[in-house]
Amino acid sequence: MVRMLRSALLLGIAVGLALPLTAQAQAVSDAQNKLLAKRAAEADAYRKLAETIQGLHVRSDTLVRDFVTESDVIRAELDTFIRGTRFGTPRWYDDLSCEIDAEITVATLITHLKELHTRHYHGDRIKGTDFEQIKQEIKKDVIKVTGTGAPRPDVPPLSDELAQGLEAVDMDTLPTPPLPPLWKEIGAQGRLMAKRAAELDAMRKLLERIKGLRITSDTQVRDFVTEWDVVSTQAAGYLKGASQSRPEYYHSDEPIVEVTYSIPVEQVITTIKEIHTRHYQGDRVTGTDIVNVKNLIKGDTFEATGMGVAPPQYIKVVEKEQAISYPDWTTSKITAVGEGTDPEFDSALGKLKAARAAELDAKRRLVEQVHGMRISSDTLVKDFVTEYDEISAQVNTVLAGSMVDKTEFGDGMCRVTVSIPGMEVWRVVHDQMVIVKRQ
Repeated sequence: MVRMLRSALLLGIAVGLALPLTAQAQAVSDAQNKLLAKRAAEADAYRKLAETIQGLHVRSDTLVRDFVTESDVIRAELDTFIRGTRFGTPRWYDDLSCEIDAEITVATLITHLKELHTRHYHGDRIKGTDFEQIKQEIKKDVIKVTGTGAPRPDVPPLSDELAQGLEAVDMDTLPTPPLPPLWKEIGAQGRLMAKRAAELDAMRKLLERIKGLRITSDTQVRDFVTEWDVVSTQAAGYLKGASQSRPEYYHSDEPIVEVTYSIPVEQVITTIKEIHTRHYQGDRVTGTDIVNVKNLIKGDTFEATGMGVAPPQYIKVVEKEQAISYPDWTTSKITAVGEGTDPEFDSALGKLKAARAAELDAKRRLVEQVHGMRISSDTLVKDFVTEYDEISAQVNTVLAGSMVDKTEFGDGMCRVTVSIPGMEVWRVVHDQMVIVKRQ
């Protein structure tokens, strides 16, 4: 009997010790994740600062990027300068995602660029005084960005040495991000990845709007930039004046986030001038024509809304939560490639005609591909499009918004790749399916 009481007492002591140790281990894990999220947010802020700075004009036809690429030493020292940026106070949420602000004064940036020019620049195309142009272009005293980060589940825990001194995290004191329950299930990492995709999508759409502007009665911006391949980093550079103009919108019933970016019209004109200077070799469009574009634009800003979707591994969480099975094509872009040529392919006008023909061919193929997408084992998108006029009209609107991803010339032929996010098509079809079933 005494032995049994002793065993029970020892067991109780062990359980009592295990509980605090478990709580302590969880607190250390939360603190580590908090630190990892902060590091990710800082890295994101560095990237945004670098993209913004390298996209600034030194002269009308020269970017900071052009100056930096002329010397490995200049590139390394500018990177070191950016990484010396002071951060504001980090903000954490209860999902351990982190936001942090970083800023550099324009005056400090100009001083540093002048110093790099004096110490390391050996060319004659850029003068030290050219950097003063940045003041006129950016029209503000401070360049400010906000980095976001989340702890990555695949990152190993910190070593005991690094973990020492980490403060325990009181989860009750951290605010809850204002998110629908669906996005809380997805988690911080999936949410930030979706938001980043939406930001890039918004930038690409802004560029598409700029390329669609009419310069003269028969000429659009895209007509003298037939070979402009839009890449995410280029978008950030060309659209350096763009900024998020509304809070991001997280759909409550689908893993979709929307981000809206806007850019001042003045900055649009600057961008068109730059495209004209860098790419145009004809004489149909002049600098004066571009300046006159401002008179045709209504309002002071251009705006575009991009859409991002949580990566596939996070979609599984949504499927389980909502009992919805998303087709595989919803989590990626739907792409199609078209081809075109012209008898006068070797001329600038011939290339333009070939590019237009290839784009039309690509969009036709995209329509065929989307209509052939399978919603379920026995249902295709076209089954709903042909049966319901409302769905047909909305799907056609989505398809009309498809974007040119790549334009390639070679072998007397132009190849154009167009794409559209699969989730945009799914959103229209699924929403209308629900409405039809309710009727």
